[in-house]
Amino acid sequence: MPPDADAATPVAPKPDLVELLAREVQALEAAERRGDLAELRRMNPERPNVPAFFRMLVRHRPDAGPDFARRCARIVHLLALRPDALHRGSLGEAMAVNGISEARAQKLLAARGEALATQIALIARRLAQERALPYRELGHLLLADDDSDSTDRLRLRIARDYFRALDRAPATDAA
Repeated sequence: MPPDADAATPVAPKPDLVELLAREVQALEAAERRGDLAELRRMNPERPNVPAFFRMLVRHRPDAGPDFARRCARIVHLLALRPDALHRGSLGEAMAVNGISEARAQKLLAARGEALATQIALIARRLAQERALPYRELGHLLLADDDSDSTDRLRLRIARDYFRALDRAPATDAA
């Protein structure tokens, strides 16, 4: 086999951490592990102490430090709110469609650090109640470095999707 034959073979992209954690939580739901899910919902993400969380963390990021573990705990805590509501769609669109106010959207987009985690938790709870929890963008915001270009691009995409969905809403209502 020529040395470059492997280079031509398509390789499936490796799932990112947020996707892996979502699969874990959905697997708990599918296996009817209600106790584990309840513990994850009650877990304090600042001081995670739930065996189900640690199993996930060790499986996917065994070398995680304390700060990264807390970020992962925040994600898992939100995913466990309503595993049946998880979807890959746009956070901005979900916020607009489900009545998240412009003021709340602006607070999310402007927040950094702990304030960002608080805003994400508030919005995620509301969207979980509406059965529309776009976990990927929420998770990526929680994992991201506040001042990186990729985080700024994500914030801009959320804002764009939010305002586009708001602009479409009156036309849909009139039809």
